[in-house]
Formats: sequence, C-alpha cells, structure tokens
Amino acid sequence: MNYSFIVPSMLVLIVIMGYYFFRPRLPIRLNRAFLAILVIDICTEIFECVSMRLNETWVEHDPLLLWIFNTLFFIFAFIRPYMFFVFTVSVLDARVLIRSKLHVLAPIAYVPCVAIALTTALTHWLFWIDGGFHAGPLYWILYSCECDYAIFAIIAVLRHWRELSRHEIISLLAIQAMLIAGTLARFLLPNFVVMNMFCLMAIIVIFISFLNPDLFLSERGYVYNLPAFQALLAECHRRRRPCRVLGFTIQNYNEHREIFGGKQMDAALIGINRYLNETFPQMSSFYLRSGCYAVVGQNKPDLSALQQEISARFAQPWSTGAGELRLSVSFVEADTELMDCPSDRLVNTLMISLDELTRVSEPDTHRNLTDSIEEINQKLDIRKCLEKALDNDELEVFLQPLVDCLTGKRVAAEALVRLRNEDGKLIRPDLFISMAEQEGYIVRLGEQVLAKVCRFIRDHDMEALGVKWINVNLSPVQFMSQDIPERFSAILKEYGVDQEMVHLEITEQSMIDFSLLRDQITGLHENGFQFSLDDYGSGYSNLSRVRQYPFTNIKIDMDVVRSYCKQKDVLLPALIQGFKQMNLSITAEGIETEEMAGAMKDIACDYLQGYYFSRPVPMDEFVKMSA
Repeated sequence: MNYSFIVPSMLVLIVIMGYYFFRPRLPIRLNRAFLAILVIDICTEIFECVSMRLNETWVEHDPLLLWIFNTLFFIFAFIRPYMFFVFTVSVLDARVLIRSKLHVLAPIAYVPCVAIALTTALTHWLFWIDGGFHAGPLYWILYSCECDYAIFAIIAVLRHWRELSRHEIISLLAIQAMLIAGTLARFLLPNFVVMNMFCLMAIIVIFISFLNPDLFLSERGYVYNLPAFQALLAECHRRRRPCRVLGFTIQNYNEHREIFGGKQMDAALIGINRYLNETFPQMSSFYLRSGCYAVVGQNKPDLSALQQEISARFAQPWSTGAGELRLSVSFVEADTELMDCPSDRLVNTLMISLDELTRVSEPDTHRNLTDSIEEINQKLDIRKCLEKALDNDELEVFLQPLVDCLTGKRVAAEALVRLRNEDGKLIRPDLFISMAEQEGYIVRLGEQVLAKVCRFIRDHDMEALGVKWINVNLSPVQFMSQDIPERFSAILKEYGVDQEMVHLEITEQSMIDFSLLRDQITGLHENGFQFSLDDYGSGYSNLSRVRQYPFTNIKIDMDVVRSYCKQKDVLLPALIQGFKQMNLSITAEGIETEEMAGAMKDIACDYLQGYYFSRPVPMDEFVKMSA
C-alpha cells in the first residue's frame, strides 16, 4: 500500500486546523460545520492509515484489533461526505435562507451505511477478517455514499444558483468535483491512499472561499467586521435565536479623522478594538465602519450595564502613540426578540441610527432601536422603492399646467417626479427626493425625468396641446456634477428635442454656492437651455444676484403669494415691476382660488400655476385635458 499521498496531506490539514483554532472564530453554523469536517477528516485519515497498516501485517496482530479499526474507518468514511454536504447546505442557508428538503432526507444515505458498518462483524457485508482483510459484497457502498452526497450537493447548488454569487457557485461545485474525482481515484487506484488528498483540496477551497478567519476580521484587528455582523444576525434570525445588540458610534468621527489624521485615528481604533475584545470575551464585538461598533450577546446580556462600562472607558483618553485622543460616543440598543424584522433590515436600521447619532451634538445619547424601527423601516422601504424604480425606469412624471394670466389658457407645464410604493400608492416627493440627494441617486433621477419629458415632447403635438415649453426641476446636488451641460444636451439630442422646449428650474437654495452655480448655469445656457428661478422669496437671493444669472422667468413662492392675497402691500408689486424692467417674466405659484388668480393678474404676473387650474396629473391624463 502506497502512503506517499496521505502523510503530506495530513500535515497540511494539521496546519490549517492549528491556524483555524488560534484565530477568532465567529459562532455561526458555517464555522461549526467546517470544524466538524476538519475533525472527521483527521479521524478518517488516522483510522485509514492504522487499519491499512494492520491489514498489511495482520499475522502480527489480534484479529479483534483489525475488526475494530476497519469498522471505525468505514464509519468515519461514511460520515465524511455527509459533513461536506452539510457544509454546502449551511452555505445555502446563510446566503438564500432555505431549509432544503435534501438536508432533511440526506441522513437516509449515510445512516444505513453506518448501520451496515457496525453490524459487519456479524454479517460480513462490508468486509471480513479471515487470513487478512477481505472486501465484502457491499463494499461498493463506500463509493456510492461518497458520490451520492456530492450529487446531492450539486443539485442543491443548481436549485439556488440565482441567489448565489458566481464565486460561491464555482467554489461549491469545485468542492464536489474534487470529492467525486477522489472517489474515482480510490476506485481506479486501490493500492494508493489518495482520497484524503482530494478531501484536503476541498477543505482548502472551503477555507479560502468561505471561512478564512481573516475574511471576517476587521482590518485593524481584534474584532469582527461588517460582513461577520451580517452573518451572525442572519443566523440568529434564521434559527430563531434571540440576541441583544449594543451599537455605538464615535461622534464626529470624520471631523476627528480630518483634524488628527488617519494614522492617529487608526491607532485609536486599534486600541478600542483591543479593549472590546479583552473586556467582553463572552460577547462578539464588531467594527462596522466610520467609527461605528456593535457588541452582540446571545445570553441576554444587561445592555444598560454594558453601556455604562463602555461610557466609563470613553471618559478616559485613548493613547495613539503620538498623543491622546478624547472621544465621545452615543449608543443604540436592540433586542432582536422584540423586533420582528429580517436580519438585513435590522442591520440597515442600526446603521442608519448610528449614522444619525454620529452628528448629534450631545455625547452619550441613547436610542432604543425598537422605538425608531417604524420610522427607519419607512426610510428603508422608500430607498428600496427608489432603487427599484431607478433600475427599472419606473419613475413617473406628472405634469402641472402653467396658465397665461391674460387669456386663461394653458401655455406650458412643470414636470414633477412621482414614486409609488409596493402597494401602488404615491410616496411624498419631499421624502424620496431628499433621500435621493443624500444617497447619491439624484443625478440618475434627474436624467430619467428629463428623458421622460423629452420622450413626451417627441411623441406628442405640443402645439395642439397648447404647450410651448415644459419646466424641469434641477436639484442643487445635481450641480455638483461638472459634466451636467454635456449630459443634458446629449439627452435632448437623443430624442431630437429643441432646447427651447425644455426650461430648467432651480430653487433659491441653489444660489448659496454662487461660483459653482454660475459656472454650471453658464454652461447650460451656452448649450441653449433657458432658466426659471423657482420659489423666489423663500431663500437668500436678491435683485442684484438675480441679475448675474441668465434667468428668463421668476416663479414667486406660494407662501409669498398667499401672504400678499391675505394682506396686500406694495412690496410684491414693486418687486414684480423690478423684474419686469429686467425683461423677466413672472409666474405666481400656489393659486388655489379665483380671487388669488385675479390678485396676481392685477399686479402684472404673466403666468399662474396652482390647484385652482389643475393638480399635477399623469402625462396621459394631461394629454386628455383641454388646452
């Protein structure tokens, strides 16, 4: 018998196990399954080597010894492929949250095999000892058991390949291919102990792809990272094991990093990580991102006491080698037993709360996640709807008419973006537009709105609709994109729309950053776009600043219009006359009654807009409205 393959493979396996045991291990099912594979594979190799050696020198040993070690080898040889299959199902459970029927039925294969191994001393089905080792009539089930579980695992992966990443699919299939190849090599080369080498290759793939401890450790050491936090909460949720989470964030973390430098802040974070790891060894500590931490306990820890202890430590400075830093923290606590939500929702909710608390001025602020879960869940739902609408081009554009003040006829329209939730109900624009600005979606949103407006202009007879142009709103955040003139011009060119048909609206709040706004407006104006100043009277602009921009229209804010209609004065008429002398047309917003329309007509407004004429309506309904 040739043992040249098994000795080096066993040495490598011992190195992997030693490295695995001396590194922090996340208490999740994947780790437990991998640990079982390591233990069972080492036992299998040991019993295989011992039994093979005893079989070769059978005349020197008691036959009972041969029976015992050969039986133990077969038992572990049957269990080993089953544990590889259990690991595959554990990966599927962690990634796609399934309870595979194959997992439930899987013991049917190896349990009878183990039973046959235990009774083979009486039945001689697997082997018998009579003048040495002899294979029995059911020896073939050793190959069958190994191949069956590999096939089970392949079926499970293929059933859920859409939910897995490409890397995960390749790794899981490679593991099964190695196990099948090892079984084939065992069959073709019975005098070589080669199966263990193929098992070692599969273990290395598992270790590198799924369970290398460094994949779950923070770059600054000692504690786990965000993927580990997500994995632990996902398992607790899936297996219905309650846990308690205390999150805390370093207040003004980014400002501290800018002031003291990245090197000094990293040294402070390393100190914090070491403190958490050494002070709370019975709990799992995580560094999430940007000064945010979480400590998780599964035995109902006292979060109040934990918070007090951490607060007391942060009352002292953190040594960085180059000096000392004094940092303040705020806390968020969550009891998963009281929060009926998926783990990914819990993680997102916690991260949003921590991000909000990092900007709170008062230190040691405390928030219970259960109290704010509804509010944050609403934000997460809006984000989900927004991302889905942007990805699938499902944003809606409503149109609200602008009416000529003298004729009362429709002359233009304003495009207003709308978003629906999963129930088909409209979400308040201020909620999702502010989120789009904060989350970086506003540029995509603005371009999709402009494209839909251009498509509408291209596909309809604007003259028949009584529409000379359509106003499209620009967010202040969109002006941060330096290539906005080129991108907008490209969209109009794509649909064959003249720039005169699209007027761009900016709000007074946009005029705070004077130099950037001027450069962007100048670029767009040079590309043929015309501009309206929206919500005039709600911000900081004045006549002198307005003169420095190529505006063609001023839209008076609805609050200014309402205030004038309630108590007339000379300020608004004088302001309008000033704009008139600058060759600017005037639009009055928020017209809700005939009296308001008359009042605006009396002070020489050019256009009127408001619910008195029409609410914003979908584009198809706008077409059906009479001009």
